[in-house]
Amino acid sequence: MKKIVLLGAGFIASVHMEAWRRVEEAKVCAFFETNPEKARAFREKYGVPHYDSFGNLLANEDVDMVDVCLPTFLHREYVEMSANAGKHVLCEKPIALNVEDAEAMRETCRRNGVKFMVGHVLRFWGEYVKARELVEEGALGKILAVEAFRLSVSPTWSVDSWILKPELSGGAALDLHIHDCDYVNWILGNPREVFAWGVRSASRSWDHIFTEVRYQEAVASIQGGWMMKGDFPFTCGYRILGERGILEWTFRAGVNIEERSQSNPIFLYRDGAEREKIEVASEDPYYLELRYFFDCVQKGTPVQQGTPEQAILALKVALAAQTASEKNMVVRL
Repeated sequence: MKKIVLLGAGFIASVHMEAWRRVEEAKVCAFFETNPEKARAFREKYGVPHYDSFGNLLANEDVDMVDVCLPTFLHREYVEMSANAGKHVLCEKPIALNVEDAEAMRETCRRNGVKFMVGHVLRFWGEYVKARELVEEGALGKILAVEAFRLSVSPTWSVDSWILKPELSGGAALDLHIHDCDYVNWILGNPREVFAWGVRSASRSWDHIFTEVRYQEAVASIQGGWMMKGDFPFTCGYRILGERGILEWTFRAGVNIEERSQSNPIFLYRDGAEREKIEVASEDPYYLELRYFFDCVQKGTPVQQGTPEQAILALKVALAAQTASEKNMVVRL
């Protein structure tokens, strides 16, 4: 049995808690939260001991892993505290607000000999995984271009609306858009140049952005934002163009991601063939993500998905998109 502590009691912490309950031989033994109202609701719902001091938690609980579901501006502090205490760390994306913090977190975990994974969940989302498998198998031939998009209404679940304050979250360009920046890197490799156009929200944050990325042999167009209105559903998808075919997938998952367990088919189009409909088995990607990290710790195997290096590269693309939008320039990586 491995013992996990959750840091945070907000929306994503609840998503993680539900997933941890399904991982055999894993037990969430405590959680940390400083907001009394959120702490009370989380404790009543899940029956897990609560601490309002992470130091006291570490001193009183026998812990193997720490799952950081705190606001982005707190990631470095709590990842480093966990690593310095000798605990393996899973941290929600984005890894940090800047590259300096991200690299420091990676180094602290390396120095302490603990595993460190960042929750880039698209690497476990069935339709994204299947598309990459088809690309790797050569089903599309040489890849020429990738389009990816992720759109939602403004999130309302954060305490004091921290997620809507760019100095605390990085705005949609960093918090939301980074999912697809990481995914496109996973498909195409190392990015070389970034250009972007964006729309600023009332907070002066780049909360709707169009990012163009040049890779060695392909290009990508990535759209992301949380400025949609009314009950516009959370919408995401991709198109992957190869010399011999194209994959297309679009998904709508409720105002938040409540309906993420549903599945929509992927469509494969190739010259001289009828459209192929590819169904992907439905499974919660957060459960798959957490189980993967648990297995890496349990078996002593290296983390290969959601590595700090992958997370830092996605962060660099997202930050470059912000810079390109602000300065109307191409950013070379």
